[in-house]
Amino acid sequence: MTDVADNPFLDTTDDIEMRSGGNLPHWHQNGKIQYVTFRLADSLPQTKIRELNELTSNFEHCHPKPWDEATKLEYSKLLGPVEERLLHNGYGRCVLRNECCRKILSEAIKKCDRINYRVIAYVIMPNHVHLLIQLYGDNKLEKIMHSIKRHSARKINELLGFSGTLWLKESFDRLGRSDDHLKHCISYIKSNPRGFPPEEYELYLGG
Repeated sequence: MTDVADNPFLDTTDDIEMRSGGNLPHWHQNGKIQYVTFRLADSLPQTKIRELNELTSNFEHCHPKPWDEATKLEYSKLLGPVEERLLHNGYGRCVLRNECCRKILSEAIKKCDRINYRVIAYVIMPNHVHLLIQLYGDNKLEKIMHSIKRHSARKINELLGFSGTLWLKESFDRLGRSDDHLKHCISYIKSNPRGFPPEEYELYLGG
């Protein structure tokens, strides 16, 4: 399916499908641009996870659950920058430093490019990934991410002789808001590897 939406950005006048589960908001509209961040399961050590849990606990104390979608969005805006800073410290095994592992992941990302979605840009960092795609037709991001993670995890574990969980189950995702938001996401992806040697990441700007 290669149907492309006339408007690739969030349409506030149309229905928004809101998926529950986890603490992060997951919004969907058919054919829209999605900015996704996903990370390796071991990308943060327990000490740093406790720091994030404390931040979450403080937020929950001020915002008792259940949360509405606006509160979930506020939470993700609070947690996201802190988590990103911690990820750049290079915790965990950082298996994506391995060029062969990055190739497996990039092939998984591009497997359905121009079929179920269009890959606009991505950067594969040592322990996390930023991905910008436009969905085609009624394809759902949740299913796409499940496929990318499943295929890449199986092959990377086989390559390295590992077993067990490779990816953290939940991803951060956000619908593209506007041309300016799209430019911001692309700029962020391009600048994300700053300070890292080129052999430790892969940057793709597909257009």
